[in-house]
Amino acid sequence: MTDSQTTTPFALVTGTTGFIAARLVPALIDDGWRVRATGRRPRPDDLADAAEYQPADLVSDDLGGLCAGITHVFHLAGASSSKSTQEEMDRNNVDATARLLDAAGRGPLERFLHMSSTSIYGEEKQLPIPVREDVEPNASRGYGKAKWGAEQEVWARSRRGMPAVVLRPVTVYGPGATKLLASAILDTAIERAAGLPRLAVAAEPMEQRLLHVDDLIAACLHLARSPEAVGRAFNVVDGIYPSSHDVAEVLADCFGMDVEVGGEGLDEDRRRTVHQHLVDQGMEPAILFTPDRLRLMTKTNRNNRLSTEALESTGFRFTRTDFAAAVADNVDWYRAKKWLPADF
Repeated sequence: MTDSQTTTPFALVTGTTGFIAARLVPALIDDGWRVRATGRRPRPDDLADAAEYQPADLVSDDLGGLCAGITHVFHLAGASSSKSTQEEMDRNNVDATARLLDAAGRGPLERFLHMSSTSIYGEEKQLPIPVREDVEPNASRGYGKAKWGAEQEVWARSRRGMPAVVLRPVTVYGPGATKLLASAILDTAIERAAGLPRLAVAAEPMEQRLLHVDDLIAACLHLARSPEAVGRAFNVVDGIYPSSHDVAEVLADCFGMDVEVGGEGLDEDRRRTVHQHLVDQGMEPAILFTPDRLRLMTKTNRNNRLSTEALESTGFRFTRTDFAAAVADNVDWYRAKKWLPADF
């Protein structure tokens, strides 16, 4: 091993086919890290050349070789609720995390960063607001329960001395995202393509919480080095809570539309027809089409507001806080990739 290899941090990034990992890998390389990426599929075509790639199933494969020499693990892999049963979520979140923790712990590990979710707090039981990281979670849905189960595996090793850090981000958006806000952007493009001059939004405003992927990546890099981070969990939210009306204004502006408060927009059948027409015209069907129009903007959460004191106490500061500008950049990225039509 060369002197540079002994001093350069060596990161393992799981979940490489996900959009967050796709942003994290080049950020680590640009920051001077060695990177080994992993996922269950073959090497992604767009993975940075400087990154090693080793396919692995975290649930069933021997992970010793995968973790060999690794100083930092960024564990982003896991099953989401949109495509998985509860059994699959438990297996790919809880069981996979436990096996990875054990394998990584046998090497020269300096830090294990686990990507959890604010869904662990739940929505049914009112928690003290703003929600702090030390509150007793009350996950009310399968995904949140699976994420909380995975956290328990992390904390069990942390109590035995493993240098672990847990991140709990809110809904993440940005280049490469294919769900949630991305789906709302697609819905707006569909209605613009259908000739609607106004984007209809429900009359009752719903408070949103959204985080740009660049800020999440910056938080990962920051917490990987912060001496104050070990053994702690961190809410990752920029503290800006736009209403559904605010989000609608931003989306409408990106497509030259006005906003209609209290309207209904297109029904599902019409939306599907227009979506298929756009695909037939060359649009890549990369963004998730949801049966429920603007689904992200119809959810309420009594535990929406989160404390950011823990993260800010480490010296971290958010930079992508101009929501309108960030969404406009995101839409331009989708257009360039042909994930949205480019002619409006």
